[in-house]
Amino acid sequence: MKVLLTGAPGVGKTTLVKKVAQKLKGKVVGFWTEEVRDISTGKRTGFRIKDTEGNSEVFSSKFFTSKHLVGSYGVNVEKFEKVALSIIEKAMKEKGKIILIDEVGKMELFSKSFVSLVERIFSDPRTKVLATIPIRDVHPLVAWIRRHPSAVLLQMTKENRDSLLEDVIGLLTEG
Repeated sequence: MKVLLTGAPGVGKTTLVKKVAQKLKGKVVGFWTEEVRDISTGKRTGFRIKDTEGNSEVFSSKFFTSKHLVGSYGVNVEKFEKVALSIIEKAMKEKGKIILIDEVGKMELFSKSFVSLVERIFSDPRTKVLATIPIRDVHPLVAWIRRHPSAVLLQMTKENRDSLLEDVIGLLTEG
């Protein structure tokens, strides 16, 4: 089972992923991304990747110089890969684990190794996944997984976000 969450930015996709990780602790392996905010102004300055084992790296920032840009954010692909690739590879080796991927978005897709791993995960019918994807097909991989035959796509809104947790857990733990 591959469960995909999509919805507008800020609707609560990452919050839901973190709640699933908490509820299914020990059964899930993967990562999520969080905003980094300036302490004094409260304004967002970047993004951090954090895995289920507590490893984290700021991989995107308004203060990074990079050839990989999304808006005003420079993306450090190596920092992203340091956390994402190792935890996903570990998850793929552990039988019966649910893989968390938050998110398959523009910043993350600069990593060719990440793209390759996501393709492998979605090509394996036995692998269970909870992934978040953008509303738009920002990359051929996003279009492919959105239409994948084993994927269940859930559109998250402010109206349904509180009721989705049990649905997602049910889908991931059936069978």
